[in-house]
Order: sequence, then structure tokens, then C-alpha cells
Amino acid sequence: MALGKESSGKRASHSASEHQADANRDAERVVADKAKRQSRSDSDASRDLGRADMGRSGAEQQAEGDERLRVERATSDEAIDAERFRTDAATEMGRTHHQASARSSADLLSQEQESHRKTQTALTTREEFLAIVSHDLRNPLSHISMAAQYLLEEPGDSKEVKQIAASINRSAGEMLRLIQDLLDIERIAIGKLVLHYEKHNVGEIIKEAVGDFQRDAASKQITLTAKSEAGCGDVVCDRSRVVQVLSNLIGNAIKFTPAKGQISVSCSLTGAGNKEVRVSVSDTGPGIAPEKIGTIFERFSQINSQDRRGIGLGLYIAKMMVEEHPGRIWVDSKLGEGSTFHFTLPLRSSP
Repeated sequence: MALGKESSGKRASHSASEHQADANRDAERVVADKAKRQSRSDSDASRDLGRADMGRSGAEQQAEGDERLRVERATSDEAIDAERFRTDAATEMGRTHHQASARSSADLLSQEQESHRKTQTALTTREEFLAIVSHDLRNPLSHISMAAQYLLEEPGDSKEVKQIAASINRSAGEMLRLIQDLLDIERIAIGKLVLHYEKHNVGEIIKEAVGDFQRDAASKQITLTAKSEAGCGDVVCDRSRVVQVLSNLIGNAIKFTPAKGQISVSCSLTGAGNKEVRVSVSDTGPGIAPEKIGTIFERFSQINSQDRRGIGLGLYIAKMMVEEHPGRIWVDSKLGEGSTFHFTLPLRSSP
């Protein structure tokens, strides 16, 4: 019985212990659950707070991003506007320059057309002048000269008549040479001087020119001679123009050589391999001052400023004629020792 009571007491004690343990476990569970709930609540609150913070940060970032975008857009717009302004300014400047260039080109074209019109008018006027001088002045003078020569050759006329006829013939000849000079100047100026090249003997050309002036030289008791070296044969030239050059040179020599002086016209070979013919006209006149030598072949230049016979075209025309062949012309002279004018022609057998 005692064992039964003891056993029953033990079971009761054990049952109470288990009951207490279960109660403790339940209490711990309650505490744990409360702690979990608190932790979860704290975590949820923290998460909500973080979300709120993140929400505020995102809004601020969005606002900052929007501000940066606005600034960038404004800066970009300013750059675009500035570039557009520069482009428009450059375009306008180009348009203005183009318009100015177009106006300038139009003005230049108009000026060129006006200049061309004036040139054509001037050329027409010059051609008309040539025609008038050729017909209205030269032809009557030619008739006067022919009449004077007839009187000089008429045997029955008195000495006085012959002197008058000689004076008329001389004056008519000078006027004809002056008119010819003016005509040649105009032909040269408008590019209408034409040379006719043929083969001619230089010695024969010299004799012809000298023969034309023998009477003028004799009137001043001047000895006028012609000589040619061996080898001065044929040249291709415009005979009438070469005679004209010689006439200018011989006429000047007679004009400036004193009475009883001497004039010599000669021909010699010169140049490399004797490929040129040199014709020289020498006189015993007063010579030419050094300062005049460089200008005597210019238009309207006078050898002697105190002698106004002629208008200073003869040597200029002679230079033009010689250079057209082509050749050279120059002068050697000293004051008090006379002058020698030289010109060359190429020695060739065909034009």
C-alpha cells in the first residue's frame, strides 16, 4: 500500500512538473511571439520609413534631373540660336557680297561696253580721217607738185619762173611727206599698217633714195653720195617703206647739214655670220646733244628745239617701219662731229 501511495505521489509530482514546463513553454512562446511581432513591427516601420526616405530622395533626384535637363536644354537652345545667328549672318553676308559682286560685274560690263563703243567710234573717226586726208589733201598736193615739176622741165620758162616752180615743188613735197607721216601714224595706231614683202637689191634701193634728194642737196651745195660693200645683195622687204625710211634719214641730214657739207649713204654686212644688212646715213652736221639721243625716235621729238620744220614724226615712223621687218635702228653722234644713223634688215632670200 505504501508503494502504491509512493507511486501515486510520484506520478502526481511528475504531472505537476510537466504542467509547469508546458506553462513555461507557453509563456516563452508568447514572449517570443510578442518579440517577433515587435521585431516585425519595427522592421515594417523601418521599411516604411526607408521607403518614405527613398521616395523623398527620388523626388529630389527627379527634380534635380529635371532642373539639369532644363539648364542643358536652355544652354543647347542658346548654342543653337547662336549658331543659327552666325549662319544667317554668313548667309546674309554672302548674299550681300554676291549682290555687290553682281552689281560690280554689271558695272564693269557696262563700262567695258561703253569703252568698246567709244573705241569703235574713235576707230571709225580715224578711218574717216584717213580717207579725208588721203583724198582731200594729198591728191590736190600731188597735182600741184606735178605742175611744178612740169614748169621746172619746160625749157622756155625764165629763171624766175623756174625758181618759183622749184619753191612750189619743194613745199608741195614737204606737205606730201607730212601728210604721209600722219597717215602712217594713224595706220600704226589702229593696226592697219600692211607691209608687202618682196626680194629687192639693197644697193638699188639706196640709189633710188639718194637720187630723189640730189636736187635738194645741190641747192645747199651738199655732196650726197651712195656706196655699197660687196655682198650687200638682195633682201626681202617692203621696198617703198625702206625708201621711206631712207628718205626720212636723208631729208633730216640735208636739213641739218650746213652748206658745202657732205652726206654719205652706205651699205655693209653685219651681225653674227653676216646675216644682216646695215644701211648707214652719215652727215657733217652739228651733231646731237647726248640728252636728245635717247628720245629722238619718240613721237613729236625734235632734234633741234630751235628748228620747228616738221613735227617730229619722221624718225618715229622710220623706227616703226624698220622694226616691222624686223630690224633695228640707232644713231651715233657727238656735238660738233656730225651724226650717223644706222638701221638693219635681215639678209634672207624669202619672206
